[in-house]
Amino acid sequence: MQKGGTRMNVKEVVSHIPDYSCFMTVDELDASTFRLAEQYPDRVQVRCVGHSRQGHPIQLIQIGHGRKNALVFACPHPNEPIGALTVDFLTWELAANEALERELDYTWYFIKCIDIDGIKMNEGWFKGPFGITNYMHHYFRPAFRDQVEWTFPVEYKRLKFNSPIPETKVLMELIDALHPEFMFSLHNLGFGGAYWYMTKDMPELYPQFYEIVKEMGIPRKLGEAESPYAVSYAPAVFQMIRAKDSYDYTEKFTNKDPVAGHNFGTSSDDYANRDGERTTTFVCELPYFYSDKIDDVSFTDRDRSDVILESCDMKEKLDAKTRAIFEQAEALLDPDDNYYRRAVEEKLGSADAIEAQRAWAKSPECAGKATQAQVFDNLYVMRYFRCTNLCLLVRAIDLELERAEKRGFTPEQVATLKKAHEDALATLDAECAYLEENMHYQITPVRNLVTAQAGCGLLAAEYVSSHS
Repeated sequence: MQKGGTRMNVKEVVSHIPDYSCFMTVDELDASTFRLAEQYPDRVQVRCVGHSRQGHPIQLIQIGHGRKNALVFACPHPNEPIGALTVDFLTWELAANEALERELDYTWYFIKCIDIDGIKMNEGWFKGPFGITNYMHHYFRPAFRDQVEWTFPVEYKRLKFNSPIPETKVLMELIDALHPEFMFSLHNLGFGGAYWYMTKDMPELYPQFYEIVKEMGIPRKLGEAESPYAVSYAPAVFQMIRAKDSYDYTEKFTNKDPVAGHNFGTSSDDYANRDGERTTTFVCELPYFYSDKIDDVSFTDRDRSDVILESCDMKEKLDAKTRAIFEQAEALLDPDDNYYRRAVEEKLGSADAIEAQRAWAKSPECAGKATQAQVFDNLYVMRYFRCTNLCLLVRAIDLELERAEKRGFTPEQVATLKKAHEDALATLDAECAYLEENMHYQITPVRNLVTAQAGCGLLAAEYVSSHS
């Protein structure tokens, strides 16, 4: 990993990563933070910088006295806890390794978990068993308007949003106070391969990124990009996505108003650079589950456009099943405080996105034969992600059944909820069985995930430090 003039021995640093075998709960993360501050009182400062919507303190960990500022935050999406372990490791390593801290020349600011409430709603799968079915049955990811990463203020053309949630406000205040040269937003994905986002092109680093994930047994995502409008710097490496990109894509490929139904904002990267490019944001996406098909770039005999259109058909069919069950229970699912309902309702309102994808599939951009990776992405990985809507629906109904007496539901209403729950759970189980049988996936060891994310992050941090 020590190539291209890199001074820091990344391989040696990441060799110190503990043998993480599962994910840490919020309580475990907090306990580790306070042990760190107690063990290194002269090196580590911990202070509360705000509270979650449910009132849990958000702790900021400060380490070092470098000339530049680095802001690192994990769990901007609550189904993505790899970053919390990455931060846990980096904070302990930088506190103990003064030479590394001086070499990187940052004052570090860490938040182990920015969406604390959402993380607690995912903790059911954190200790295993690790696999698609258990993950799906305990999964939660909020609607865009409830996400930390996508409720930063933005104004673009006719798009205006200025309703950041409390956790987003915490990050806004830190970004405005620190003007960080380097920002590490710690994301990951459920199924797929490794890929990276960054504010600017850093081509010297890409061979090193590729080597790190290869050593950890993680394939690169070489099929379809996460978003059709993502700008590629290199295979599996993309420019950071911002709200304007989605707006322009919708405007180009549909006759729909890009603002209609758009009730969320932009990203932390966009907010940090709203007055000019002053912050380099870095994201390293890594999968819990993967298949060998993810990086198979050999061509099939299928047209890529046809494969994308088949994927659209699949999503519409699965959405129709989910919507029919949702409508059974809709009147009994609280639209204000049932965050599962808010999330699944938003997902079921994504017909415009499918329409745009159909138009994009017929454009010259999608001409030619599909690779094995592209076929697998479209027909299986997309089905996996669509299946999460069923999980959200099951949990939305679960919540109302748990508080049926408190809400004063009649026996008839409870029976309606139970029937919808039975239908949703049966459909979810059938989808999970299909995915388990057909995806032929492997599970990435947790320590490998943290090693890859920490290693790539340290390389990016060093690069930004030496070029600013």
